[in-house]
Amino acid sequence: MPGADAPPEEQFRAGVRELNSNNRRSALRYLEKAFEAGRTPARAYYLMLAILSGQSFELLGEEDMERLRQVAAFAAGPSGPTGGGGAEAYRTAIRIICELLTLLSRPPETVEADGQILSLFSDIDALPATRRSEVLQHLQMIMYGAARDRLDAWDAAEVAEMRCSGDRQNRALKFFIPDPVGPKQRIAARADVTGAEQATLTAAAALGALGLILALAVLFRGSVGTAVLVLLTCGPGAAAAARYGMERRWLGERLAEENRRHFVLPPGRQPWHPTWGNGAVPFNPAVVPGAYRIAWPTQQYEDFHAGISKVIAHHFNRQFRDGEGLSAWNQHSTGVRLSLANELTIAYGGTNGVSGLEWLVAMHAEETAHAWRNRTLFAYQQQLSAPPQISLAFWVGVVSFATGALIGMGDVLSVDAGTGFWAVALLVVAGVLAGRAGYAVFARRRTHIADVQTFGLRYANELRVWQQWRDYLADRPTDNEMAKWLDYDLRALRRESLDHHGLSHHDVRKYFFVTEANPGCARARNLYGPPRYSSYIIRLFLLTEGGVRQHEWTMDFITARHNREDRRAFRYDAIGSVAVTQISLRGVGELRNIVSPGIGAATRPSDELILGQALRLSLLNSENLDIVVENFHDFIDRLLENPEQLSQLALESSGVSTALRILESVAAEGRGWFAAQRTSLARRLNGASLLMTPDARGLTASPDDLNEGKPQ
Repeated sequence: MPGADAPPEEQFRAGVRELNSNNRRSALRYLEKAFEAGRTPARAYYLMLAILSGQSFELLGEEDMERLRQVAAFAAGPSGPTGGGGAEAYRTAIRIICELLTLLSRPPETVEADGQILSLFSDIDALPATRRSEVLQHLQMIMYGAARDRLDAWDAAEVAEMRCSGDRQNRALKFFIPDPVGPKQRIAARADVTGAEQATLTAAAALGALGLILALAVLFRGSVGTAVLVLLTCGPGAAAAARYGMERRWLGERLAEENRRHFVLPPGRQPWHPTWGNGAVPFNPAVVPGAYRIAWPTQQYEDFHAGISKVIAHHFNRQFRDGEGLSAWNQHSTGVRLSLANELTIAYGGTNGVSGLEWLVAMHAEETAHAWRNRTLFAYQQQLSAPPQISLAFWVGVVSFATGALIGMGDVLSVDAGTGFWAVALLVVAGVLAGRAGYAVFARRRTHIADVQTFGLRYANELRVWQQWRDYLADRPTDNEMAKWLDYDLRALRRESLDHHGLSHHDVRKYFFVTEANPGCARARNLYGPPRYSSYIIRLFLLTEGGVRQHEWTMDFITARHNREDRRAFRYDAIGSVAVTQISLRGVGELRNIVSPGIGAATRPSDELILGQALRLSLLNSENLDIVVENFHDFIDRLLENPEQLSQLALESSGVSTALRILESVAAEGRGWFAAQRTSLARRLNGASLLMTPDARGLTASPDDLNEGKPQ
């Protein structure tokens, strides 16, 4: 979002984007700055829409009216560019809005007023399609009666055409999928020889050479044949035993390491615990093979690990199918879950959030489940078992070396016991030193080669899947598209409710919607924007002459279908109180329940109890209606924004702020409130001819009006 010092053009574009997203307060802030910086018909038009958008006619305050007067005062001026997108179209739209405001301030029963409103329809019809759609969208709370009935033909046609346009069913879900974080390639541990190992190998070579010289000198003094036999058996035998012995040992250690990753332990020692299936796994970097290590996990790593463990549990649990053994799947996959959680924590925990890694977790969960069903999850055990030929070569080498060594030792000690003893001692010490240092170097290099191959294949696979996700999300809908789809949904539901109750717009004095997230649904939002949900609870309040009719739906936003609806009706004098009160929510998803109102932050018992707000409508029959307001608890980016602005955004985007103002007034004054408010508004509109005959002071027609206001 642009800052306070951003150019007016940037402020204006941001305001239009926010208005298209139904983020009225933010749109007003940007559009007012843009209008004051440079007054053009386009900026005047969009600022007027932002002032009126989603507002109840009776609740337009003096501040709103003063804003409208200031905007309309500059709505006429030198003739600017004409045509569908030029300044003249904006001036015409402003004139129509001003005339509507004046006419609608009169009593709804005034036939002449309705007749004059109907005379404006030809002008509305002549507006460019984009302008006409914007006027209908943002002024629908203002219009009523004959005007609303007349506009229903346009409205119904537009809703039918546009409600599921833009491939909504395939694209809307993508809005709730976070941007996938790119995979990180694990770097295999370096295979360099340390200084200590180099010194140890050098000392072993020197001692071994000295011991071999002494042993050969004694052997050749005794028997040349014996000396040759010892050389032919000990030399190749030692080489074979060392080469294949180190390979066997490395394979065994690698197998043990993989067993630790998969938690394949002897029967009766399986460390699986039922709670681990829900993500409650300990953080243990030691079980992660390769180069990833951290000295001590900080709180940031701990928090990341807790979050990624829940994501892993969710995606692994989703892989289970009916008819399979749940206990076996949990037991066999727990090791992979724990290792994956630790590995991702070490690799990403310092800089990234959890949401962007869901694609990676889902990929590993799917691969693990596929391997488990194909009985290849533990195929590494066979792959890392020493082949028979290696074991055979090792044991042949051991036997050959042992035979030659026994013959040689006996001959050396019998010829010259003193010299033979030192020769054998030197060879033994050299062998021990060379074995330890030599195996460390061999194992490191062998591990490096294996890890380079394994990590390379894994990274290539992750990179391929990551690119597939990026391609899939390339046509993700914008926040403006999500807002328009929701607006079409609300317009369709309003029409459905009127038809159900057999009402016309003449019968409805006022209406408003309030929305909230359906528990357990997916949530997403752009920074500074309103939250969007994959499933909504939508309530429509119709205020008629006789009382309030309330209609409630649960709607799947992806498919635009509602699968549950409730209805109720009550008189105005049945409203006991209306207030936005603090509540506490326990549990998550569909298990979320309102625990009690008014709980303070200091009394919050645990992390499972989340504080929030709700619009509580209390009826005199002790029945309560709670509408939960978004508290942004599930959005990490909330930490980047002003908490007070977030609270206002939640109240505005859900419709709670409008509902609270109307219901409070109706509860206090009853149905007489409508007439009183309209009389007051007519008084404040006295002299409103200024709205329709503005002077041109300060107005300049800008060439940018040809392009301003187009969706960005």
